[in-house]
Amino acid sequence: MKLNIKTLLLGATLLSSATSCSLLEVDALKEPNNPTLESVLKDATRTQISQLGNGMMLVMRTGYADMASISGSVGREIVIFAKTDNRYYTELQGLTAIDAGGIMLPWYNSYNQTRRRAELVARSAANTGALSAEEKAAVKGAARTVQAYVMLNCLNMSGETGIRTTFSDLQSPGDLLKPGKFVSYAEGLAYIKQLIDEGDAELSKAGSAAFPFPMASGWAGFNTPANMKKVNRAIAARVAMYQKDWAGMNTALAASFLDLKGGLATGPMFNYSTTAGDAVNPFFKPKDESNTPWAAQKDLVKDAEAGDTRIFGASRSEGGVAKIRKRAASVTLGGFPVSDFESQIAGTNVSPMSIIRNEELILMKAEADIQTGKLADAEAELDIIRTANGLAKIATAKPKVSGDKDALITELLNQRRYSLFMEGHRWFDMRRYNLLSKLPLDLPAHKIWDKFPKQQNEIDWDSNNPL
Repeated sequence: MKLNIKTLLLGATLLSSATSCSLLEVDALKEPNNPTLESVLKDATRTQISQLGNGMMLVMRTGYADMASISGSVGREIVIFAKTDNRYYTELQGLTAIDAGGIMLPWYNSYNQTRRRAELVARSAANTGALSAEEKAAVKGAARTVQAYVMLNCLNMSGETGIRTTFSDLQSPGDLLKPGKFVSYAEGLAYIKQLIDEGDAELSKAGSAAFPFPMASGWAGFNTPANMKKVNRAIAARVAMYQKDWAGMNTALAASFLDLKGGLATGPMFNYSTTAGDAVNPFFKPKDESNTPWAAQKDLVKDAEAGDTRIFGASRSEGGVAKIRKRAASVTLGGFPVSDFESQIAGTNVSPMSIIRNEELILMKAEADIQTGKLADAEAELDIIRTANGLAKIATAKPKVSGDKDALITELLNQRRYSLFMEGHRWFDMRRYNLLSKLPLDLPAHKIWDKFPKQQNEIDWDSNNPL
């Protein structure tokens, strides 16, 4: 029996369960004739490439909310007080071990599935006569950029558990589920750097060609190969940051959309809607959520500087800009300290979410400058973030920090804590600076995880299929 596109999308990426696949992933193809995998890999039509590419860009967002909320719990940004499942505040807070076959690894399935889907898109574009050479390069460049973005998130969640960096040849019948071995965190970063750099090179080859698939409105300003290159370089700067390649980070930032005088929110966005077949924003939580509130960890407000508009004032769901709001009633479960605040980073259930934005790029520039000894430049860049969020400049508010590298790093991490709250950064930041021990414990029996375990399906696969 021939494998068709629907079968591929409903199946696993490497060893994912079918439940990790959303309806959107099938609907995005619109698959009027449910074409076979062989047909798109050998000579796809322009319509099929358009459908495949559109679907690839849509599912780039899949797994983001799981990654952000789960890492946000481990990184002590929030506590998920799920009344119907205490694993969200026992396993993630380190009271009990994370179950490798449990519910805390959905991001792993999602990100690997998106990587595999992007590979299908890239190979289908390469093997069709329906596209020009420049259009083929544009598709491959977008696919590699998507792969690098999702696999960096996946690797950071996995930590030293690592990721698989190779998988079988999609053109070999019956050989779709033969992944390669897991590699270390450092090897995973090297692999992701190859992906993002290849994407950059391919986007350069695209010239003035347009993408042969529609781009969502959230990509406005970045929806051509030339402008996607700037996003590609922004993601490359993230990779360099984790590799502690400060010179490479500066080089990537210089080619990105970094703008020290520009709006902090500038950047591509993930879209959400209530349209049939689409998805609403999974970050959105109703005010005073009672069943599964994302309660702000108790130190978040206590540690914030007075006047910080990211924390104090009307929340986004109330028409303001603060990322949290005070609840009408406190919340707690399992003996945790009482929390009076909840996450409100999405104002509505259709609010767009940033993929990567200028605010993060400015913070990365400050970090690169600190690490290369340009302390005055770094302070000026941190002041851009501080003043935009209602705080006085460092020289006024924290004069002892000026000119002190270690103090500036502390300030940098603090600004990242509040600017990038619940976007999947805090836990990774504290780990890369060997500061996990500084994260708060809500109860004495808790512990801070430094990585997630290998998924049980992967353990079983390797046991039954030794390399």
